Amino acid sequence: MKLEPKDKDKIVSIVASRYFSDQGWRCIDLNNEFSRILRAYDELRDQYDAYPYMSRDWYVSNSATKSVHMCENWTELSELVEFLNAYGQHFDFLVKDTKKSLCIASTDGYLTSEQKTAISAARRSRYNVFVFRVDVPDNIDFELMNIGGGI
Repeated sequence: MKLEPKDKDKIVSIVASRYFSDQGWRCIDLNNEFSRILRAYDELRDQYDAYPYMSRDWYVSNSATKSVHMCENWTELSELVEFLNAYGQHFDFLVKDTKKSLCIASTDGYLTSEQKTAISAARRSRYNVFVFRVDVPDNIDFELMNIGGGI
């Protein structure tokens, strides 16, 4: 069976997620979770606006959504959201081991000029950047086994 590009992308995403997990790193799939980071940012801003007697940093460090944005203070979260709004579409994962990193997952390691620009911006913003390449075959073998039964 010939694999479609979207199938290959899903395989790369699964392999990258497993790798990060095996390393003990926290990772967020930006293709699926980007909107959750933005929503968490908006909710924290709204909480602070409603109850300004606590600091914004307190809201960030004690938020239930901390596992989504992985930030410790308001400045860090604001900078992350600003960066992701500008360049987030060029990255596949936000990863945290000792430091926050961004990852592009790929089947060929080829980087577009837009991705290269995004990588430069990420490095200027002090993020580590990974390109995670997985060799995925164009075709995959399978076997359909028929087990009788039914009417």
